[in-house]
This record gives sequence, structure tokens and C-alpha cells, in this order.
Amino acid sequence: MPRSKATSTADRQSSRSPTFRFVGGKGGVGKTTCAATLGLLAARAGRATLIVSTDPAPSLGDALEQPLTDRPRPVRGVARLDAVEVDAATALAGWLEKRRGLLEEIALRGTWLDADDVASLMRLSLPGIDEVAGLLQVAEFAGTGRYDHIVVDTAPTGHLRRMLETPAVLEGLTQVFDRMQAKHRIMVEALRGRWTPDAADALLQEIDAQARRLEALLRDPAQSAVAWVTLPERMAVEETRDGLRALNEQHITIDRLIINRLTPLPRQACGWCDGRRILELESFLALERLVEGAATLVAVPAAGKEPRGIAALRRLGPHLTKPAATPGGRSRRARRFTAVLTTAPGIADAAAIVPAGTELLLFGGKGGVGKTTCAAAAAIGVAKSSPDLRVLLLSADPAHSVGDVLEASVSDEPRRIRGGPPNLLVRELDARRAFATLRDRLADGVDELIVRAGGAGADQQAMRGLLDLAPPGVDELAAIVDVTETLDVKTGVRCDLIVIDTAPTGHALRLLEMPALVHDWVKAIMAILLKYQPAVGLGRLGATLLRLSQGLGRLRTLLQDASRTRFAVVTRAASLPRAETVRLLARLRKASIPASLVIVNAVGAGTCPWCRAEGRRQQKEVLALSSELIRRRGEKPLLLLAPGVVPPPSGCADLHAFLGEWRPLRLTRR
Repeated sequence: MPRSKATSTADRQSSRSPTFRFVGGKGGVGKTTCAATLGLLAARAGRATLIVSTDPAPSLGDALEQPLTDRPRPVRGVARLDAVEVDAATALAGWLEKRRGLLEEIALRGTWLDADDVASLMRLSLPGIDEVAGLLQVAEFAGTGRYDHIVVDTAPTGHLRRMLETPAVLEGLTQVFDRMQAKHRIMVEALRGRWTPDAADALLQEIDAQARRLEALLRDPAQSAVAWVTLPERMAVEETRDGLRALNEQHITIDRLIINRLTPLPRQACGWCDGRRILELESFLALERLVEGAATLVAVPAAGKEPRGIAALRRLGPHLTKPAATPGGRSRRARRFTAVLTTAPGIADAAAIVPAGTELLLFGGKGGVGKTTCAAAAAIGVAKSSPDLRVLLLSADPAHSVGDVLEASVSDEPRRIRGGPPNLLVRELDARRAFATLRDRLADGVDELIVRAGGAGADQQAMRGLLDLAPPGVDELAAIVDVTETLDVKTGVRCDLIVIDTAPTGHALRLLEMPALVHDWVKAIMAILLKYQPAVGLGRLGATLLRLSQGLGRLRTLLQDASRTRFAVVTRAASLPRAETVRLLARLRKASIPASLVIVNAVGAGTCPWCRAEGRRQQKEVLALSSELIRRRGEKPLLLLAPGVVPPPSGCADLHAFLGEWRPLRLTRR
């Protein structure tokens, strides 16, 4: 396809090209702490370094104990080190600001929409997702020439993989607009006898070139590598296996595997510590086999106090620079140990967690706090206590783990699980497949519309391209809308309660805050169709959009109805998860989504001095969270404590027993 040789300096790289370190892994494994420490190490080695958080719910500022913004600022007390928390929406808006006019012009040339139609769609449609914006911003920081090394603290596993797919997203964007521009080229050539590249062609070439630069950078082991952080736990090992396989398939180098929070040798007999160390040895050996010398294996012991601040992070540095030694001990079966919650008398039964009339129960929070375990336990408990209630447990996290927790094979098709209540179905949502189905229906409607309007194949290709400019995350949202239709008796496939295990905080918030944006996008398209309806009629496209609009309207109403929807925030008794929990509650309140439950998971430990000290730290954090909830305006959520369990609960019987150990904690001023 012909392209202009004109270039833009908007994204031209400086001659000083930094190296990149991406830090990835399952949520809650300590990515932010490790990223901050790696940044400190690079700066101490004399390299001008930038630490970037691309997580929509960042905690880098918490780890460094200083406020950060969306522009780099020096880290106090550390020479040659800056840090920044990227705001994806701002980053993407900035990237689009210089390009929106030309993109609208291309869409105007290549479709039969008028200027108002194009402008309304472009205001609501962003070409990509949060992760794309994050990598574009990282590339912009690299282009300043100020840094020798950039450490990227990424969002959890599924979203890291999406960010690394940015080149493909940009290439797809180029193709969409190039199809629209092709129609203009044909018309100009027919009228003038020849076609001369213009500013629009130069822009497309610029975006295409940027995609190729990013792809080359990510796949060059001399320029970028991934440090994968994990925990010595079975579920973390499984996600590590899946994550490393996906990165290898993309030809991205993983040069370091960090095993975080290894339990220290207890100074006296302790059932908790002994059980942890047995499980950790099994996981360590599995991870050792997984990398087989392809990456350096390093181990970080569990810290007595959560590492926050420069001094604490510096103490972690030596552990990230030397190869790990296999933990001592021998592999044997760990005895079950459940921490005793003496500070919270009483039992939290299923009726308190899910009152009658609840139709939607969402579990969210910081990665790694145990959302999936708590969601599965609640779904099993409700299904067992109410056998006439039809319950669906739905995983909406791109890095699914509900099958691992249930010890069952789970897919995108709802299914019963062995040993589970007969009225419980489980599904791991394939959002991309769900949206592909919707997109096919929309594309068929576009084709029908163009044919009835007397358009040609070029018109069909151009108008189909507009479907690729749907707002970011619309795939997940369309899938959720599809699932919540089962709550409507008119569909004929009735479900009484949906329990949703959401993605970690930032991406769960994006999903919950998106219905309004996508609803506006759908209504804008419908308004455009109604303008042309006298000439061509609405047809199948109008019917498909109407159904989606009605579904979005029902979902928005449902999410804000406290009698039908409950949001359970899962957290841990530690300072970083507590800080993120407070921010999450504030965002939910702003979105008018009722947060009715706060579950502090994995409370308690063993009886040795180390465990007792950990118990005192946890108690302090629980009291601090309780004080935050008391100060919260409006309805106070039910605060529940869930005990620490070794080995972690898995399988229906274990999860049901785990739910029986949850304890309510009264919110009282102290």
C-alpha cells in the first residue's frame, strides 16, 4: 500500500536510548516493592533512572513514601532517581491531542458520515486501552534523553500482557484509518490522475513507525527485559508458568525470576511456619525447574515489617542481586493450620454476606489479597445455604485463577463442578470472544446498511473500521452485559445471583466506571443512524445497538442499586493494601456503587515470636482500617476478618469450611 515518505518529529527518539526493565507478575506478589528496589540499585550504580508505575491503581508513591504525579519528579534522598505514576487517560489524551484533527479528517474522508458525526464518535472512542497508553507514555519519557534506565512497575499479569501487545494495537489502528484514507486516495487519483501523499498519510506512517520501534525495543534483549515476581505458593506458580509461556511466545526476554516473601526459619516450634516452609520448598523447586537456567533465580525473605521508604527498600537490594539458594528442609505433606481469630467473636453466615434480594455480588481489591478465594467461598456458601437459588460464579480477571482455587476445569461455558452444590455454575469469562461475537453482529449490520444505501466495498471496509474505535475495555463490558442478561426473566435463562471475581483494583474500577462512557458511545451511533434512517432504515445494526444500549442501561441501574448489588472489598492487614482499600472505597462512592463489605483476609499466623510480632502488626493495621471506615461518610460497610490458612483453602469442601471461619468485627471508636 503506498505511503508518504514524510515523517513527524512528534515521537522521534533521542540519540540517548535507555534500557528498560519491566517488572511483572500476579497481583499482590510485591511487584511495586521490587521495582522500586531495582530502580534504587540502578541509580546507586550511577545510571540516571526513572521508575514508572503503569498500574491504574498505583502504589509506587506509597512504597517510596512520597507523593507522585503523572510527571517525573526526583525521589527524595536518592541521586539520579526519578519516579512517576502514569495516568493512562491523561497520557492517551496527550498522545491524541496532536493527532485527533487529522484522524477526524481521515474518518470524514473515508466514510459517509458528516463532520458532526465523526466528531461525536472520536470524542467517545479512544484507539486502544489503558495499557497501550502506559507504554506510549514510557516511550515518551525514553525520548527525552534524560534517562539511562527505565524501570516499569506494571499492572498484574493479564494487563502486562496487553501492554506488551501495544505494537499490534497501534498497527491495527493504522490499518483502520488507512482503509478510510484509501477511499480518499482512489477519489483523488480518479479526479486528478495521480495521488500525492499529504499530512494524513504522514500521520499514518508516523503511527506505523512508532509501532515498529516499540516492537523492536520490546523484543531486543539488549534493550529490554522482564523481571517476573512471584510467591512460593501453588497458585502463584501456576500463574508464573502461564505468564512466562505467554512472554516467550512474544519473544520477550525474562532474565530474572524473583521469589518473594520466603518464610524465615522459626526460632521455636511453630505449626504455621513449618507448614509454610514445606509448601514454599515445593513451590521453589517447581519454579527452579520452570526457568531451567534461562533466568537468574533470586529469593527475598519475608520482611518482619512491610518495606516502605528508601531505607527499607535499600535493605532489600542485596537479595535481588545474588542467585537464590534452595531453602533448607525436606519435602513432605504440610499439616493444615488455621489461625485463630480471638479478637472477633461470632460467625458471619451467608445471609449476612448476601442478604435476600441480592442479584450481583462483586469481589475486588488489590492483587494478591485473595479475591478469588473469598469470591469462590461466598458463592459456594450461598449456593449451599439456599438450594433454590441459582448462582453463577464468574471470573472477569484476564488472568483467571478460579479454576485453580476450585481444583476444577473451568472454561467460558458455565458448568457445574465436582463436589459443588448442584445449583452453582462456574465460568471464566472470555471477554475477547464475547466481544468478537458482538462485533460480528455489528459488522453484518454495517454491511447491510451500506448495501441498502448503495455504497461500495470501500465504504463497507471504512465503516467497519469505526467499530475498531470502540472505547477501551468495551470487550469486557460487553461480556458482562451479556452475562447480566441472565438476571432478566425475559431472557428465559434465569440466574438469581451472579458472584463476580473482578480484576485487581485499577482494572475493576475501569470496568465499573465504563458503562456510562460506552452507553454514550452506543447512543451516539444510534443518533447517527436515526439521521440516516429515512433513507436506509435501521436494519439489523439498529437492532443490535438497541439491545446493547438496553443492556448497558440495565447494568448501570443494577450497579447503583444497593438493594440488588453489593461490592465486597478484599484486603490484607498491611499498610499498602489498606491505603489502596481506602482509595478504592472513595472511587466506588464517587461512582455511586454500594460497597457493603470489607473483608480483611489472611489474618493471624502461628505461635512463634516472629508470628506473634506479625500478629501485632496486623492488629494495628486492622484498627487503622476500622478507624478509616468509621470516618467514612454514609453507610458503614460490614467489616469481616478471614483467617490465615496453611495450606491455602482450595476445593469446594475447604472453601466452605473457610467461609465458616469468617468473623464480623464491630466498628467502634477507640
